[in-house]
Amino acid sequence: MEENSKISVDNDISKLLKDLKKTFEKKESTKIIEDRASLCSNLAVLYCKKDNLEDSQKFFLEAIQEFKKLNDDFKIASTKGALGSLYMQMGRYTLAKNYTEEANQYWIKSMHLNERLACLQNLGIILLKLNEEVEASDYVLEAMKMAIQLQDEDQFVQSIQILLNHFENKKRYDMVLELKKKALEYWEQMNLEERQFKTLIDLGVLSQILKNIDDAVTYFKKAFNIGYKSGNIEQMFLAEGFLAESFLNRNEIEKAKYAYLQTFKLAVFLNINGKHQEDVNSIRLALLSLGYSNEEILNEAEKALKEAKKE
Repeated sequence: MEENSKISVDNDISKLLKDLKKTFEKKESTKIIEDRASLCSNLAVLYCKKDNLEDSQKFFLEAIQEFKKLNDDFKIASTKGALGSLYMQMGRYTLAKNYTEEANQYWIKSMHLNERLACLQNLGIILLKLNEEVEASDYVLEAMKMAIQLQDEDQFVQSIQILLNHFENKKRYDMVLELKKKALEYWEQMNLEERQFKTLIDLGVLSQILKNIDDAVTYFKKAFNIGYKSGNIEQMFLAEGFLAESFLNRNEIEKAKYAYLQTFKLAVFLNINGKHQEDVNSIRLALLSLGYSNEEILNEAEKALKEAKKE
C-alpha cells in the first residue's frame, strides 16, 4: 500500500514537471503565470511528501516569485508560511523565523485569523528553538488570546502546549503552574468540566512538587467537587486519593486516614467490574500502615460493595 502511494506521488510529480515545462514554452500571460505558480506550489507539497525537502524548498521559492508577478499578497503569505514550516522541519530555524514573520505581517492586516493563529504558534516554536524565550512566549500568549476570542478549545490547547512542553522539559514547574492557571480560567469560562477536572489535578500535583501543600489540598478538593456534582466516581476516586496523599504530606494523620478510607471505599465501589483490584490492594496496604485493622477494612469494603450493588 505504501509502495503504491510512493508510485502515485512520483507519477504526479512527473506529470506536473511536464506541465510546468510547457508554461515556459508559451507566451507569458496572467493565466500562464497563475498556472506556473500553482504548479510550483503543488510540486513543493509533493516533494515534501517524498521527504525531498531541498526540491520542496526550491519550488516554494519559485512559487513565491510567480505570485509576486501577480501581486497576490494572500498567496505570497500562504507560501511563505508553508516555506517557514518546511525550514522548521529542516532545522533551519533562522530562515524559518524570517519567512514566518513575513507571512505574519500579512495576516496581521487581514481577516484570516486561522492562518494568523498558525503563524503565531510556529513563531513560538521557532523562537524557542533559537533560545529566544521571552519573544516566543509573547507570540504563544497572543495565539492563546486569539484562540479564546475564537472560542476554539483545540487551538487553545495546541498553543498553550508549546510553552508547557518547553517549561516541563526544563523542569521549571513554577512557569508550568502559571500556565495551568491560565488554562483553568479558560475552561471555567467555557464551562468545560472535564478539562477543569484534569487541570485542577495537574495544579494540585504541581503544587505538591513546589511544596505548596495547602494549595494542593485546595485544588484537589475543587477537583473532587466536580466529580461529586456530576456523580463521576472515577473522578472522585482520583481526587480523593491525591487529597489523602496531601494530608499525609502535611502530617495531618487523622485527615489522611479518613481520606484514604474514602478512597478505599470508592476503589471497592469501582472494582465491582474487576478493573480496580490493584487500586484496592494498594490502598488497603496504606490503610494497614495507618493503623486500620483487617477487620475494619473488610467491614468498609462490604459497605462499599452494598452501595455499588444498589447503584
